[in-house]
Amino acid sequence: MQEWRERPLGEIQYLYVDAHYEKVRDARQVRDAAVLVATGISPEGERQVLGVSVTLSKHKTHWKAFLKGLRD
Repeated sequence: MQEWRERPLGEIQYLYVDAHYEKVRDARQVRDAAVLVATGISPEGERQVLGVSVTLSKHKTHWKAFLKGLRD
């Protein structure tokens, strides 16, 4: 996973970010968790997943950390 996270991305013309809720098991309980996804589209129209994160909610603090992680 670390190698995938540190790969060169090339030129990204468009960036789409989205989130949806999924059921996850945590400490023997099932609860909702937000799955944050960033998808990039190159000038040639090729799509690639740039990052995925599972968080407690879609709150702006989670988005901020997720997007900062993509940049770093």
